[in-house]
Amino acid sequence: MGKWTCWLLVLCLTPTTSFATQFFNEIGWFEPDSQLHRLLQYPAVVEDIYRNNNSQMIWFDLQQSSKLEFQLELIHHASFSPLFSRQLNYLQFYRKSNRWYEYDVLATDTLLLYLSYAENAKTEGNEWFFDGKMNESLPIPPNSALIATHRAISQQALGDLIERYTPDSSGYQSLVDTYLHLVKFQKLETPLYTQEGIKKAGDKLANREVLLHRLEVVDVDLLNVRKDVTWFDNTLESAVKQFQRLHGLKEDGIIGPDTIKWLNLAIEKRLSILAINAERIRYWPVQRDTIIVVNVPSFEMKYWARGQQLFASKVVVGRKARPTPVMTTKLDSLILNPTWNVPWKIMVEDIIPKVKEDVNYLATHNIKIIPKWGSQDIISPAEIDWKNLKPSAFPYRMTQLSGNANALGLYKFNTPNRRAIYLHDTPSKGLFDETQRAFSSGCIRVENADRFAVTLLESQGLTFEQDTSVETKQSAEPVANQSIPLKNRIPVHIIYQTAWYEEGNVHYREDIYRLDRFRYTKG
Repeated sequence: MGKWTCWLLVLCLTPTTSFATQFFNEIGWFEPDSQLHRLLQYPAVVEDIYRNNNSQMIWFDLQQSSKLEFQLELIHHASFSPLFSRQLNYLQFYRKSNRWYEYDVLATDTLLLYLSYAENAKTEGNEWFFDGKMNESLPIPPNSALIATHRAISQQALGDLIERYTPDSSGYQSLVDTYLHLVKFQKLETPLYTQEGIKKAGDKLANREVLLHRLEVVDVDLLNVRKDVTWFDNTLESAVKQFQRLHGLKEDGIIGPDTIKWLNLAIEKRLSILAINAERIRYWPVQRDTIIVVNVPSFEMKYWARGQQLFASKVVVGRKARPTPVMTTKLDSLILNPTWNVPWKIMVEDIIPKVKEDVNYLATHNIKIIPKWGSQDIISPAEIDWKNLKPSAFPYRMTQLSGNANALGLYKFNTPNRRAIYLHDTPSKGLFDETQRAFSSGCIRVENADRFAVTLLESQGLTFEQDTSVETKQSAEPVANQSIPLKNRIPVHIIYQTAWYEEGNVHYREDIYRLDRFRYTKG
């Protein structure tokens, strides 16, 4: 039996009670009334680690412990784990108080907590980062992580271990680098930028220096901005447009209320945005081989096949009252000229109230009433007492026939899932011109859906001509109600990233569903 296997067997057989910390009392590292007795998450495991290390301190290299503390700082700023925040506060207290034995033991225990978090974030991230806080203790890290910990201690390579359990993507590192860039602005008392009315190129500015400093905070390129003028010149306009682009605003170079709101965003709040989005990267898919990714706050979708980005477009997502969920599903087919089975919530809350106001609404929108899904029978609207009808008691179903006016447009990208969330075309093309595009009832409307349909099929070796159910690729309108199965199902990841790195800069977006739950402090 190998050395590390024997060590793990001991861990499994050791009682996991607070009495395990009696060992540290006996060797004189801390007193029986030490707070550490209640702080340790894995007391038995930690005791065995130190017994195996001949009762020697582990974190004598502060450069390695600083790596651990920095990861804890990010999680603390992300504000989803009171447990990690508490452990970090005590670590900092012990370090500043020169209580090195207690610091050492808590650091080892918290390292195990961090490894368990890193392992479980891949599966539990949706709950931690979106649905609530991480309030409960985490399980002991898997054997592979415990073996890696033992090896790192023996080789004095704890910093390397921490790095192996930290995302190594360029996107993550860029968010962290930006975080570190912002930290240096924390203690500077930068005044808020103020102005009267709106400002555009050619106008006088009373607070140009403050404006330049606020632009510098988010690393806007100011190299070519003139420093010898006090008014709103063309070089400053270019910098303002870059700032607007990085925040998803209209790039008009005009400083109005929305631009000012982002300019004056507190440093502490911006750090929290960076931290939570950096941690979310642990949960998102790493591969970009064949995948569709929709980022809800950016209102964008991208499609990769064989490692190449083949298509990108604007999208319309769910409005605040009916948000598009963070989820993973698979696209299995393209449906041409689909019908729309009206979801119950939309029928009850949207359509029936409109029918009550206008009895011709159903006919105008080509909506039929049927007894149940799959039925060929049609119920006449004239048979229903709309005036006295309680919408929630409506006993039938509604379906909208295919055509240019159909809510799904001419293309439905079918992703079977229990939430009935899918990608589709739309007749309301004008909504794609809006900068904020949260208008749907949860599903995702794709701009240039016709191009996406062609790209999708061609990437799978299919074309409209090759499919016998379709007359011709150049038809003005695809054949109604036809489904083209894909040769290979494509993973679809609907993500929620309010800050990300792209093309040399970190971009920020509005937290439209208020999923970035921060404990804001003055910054």
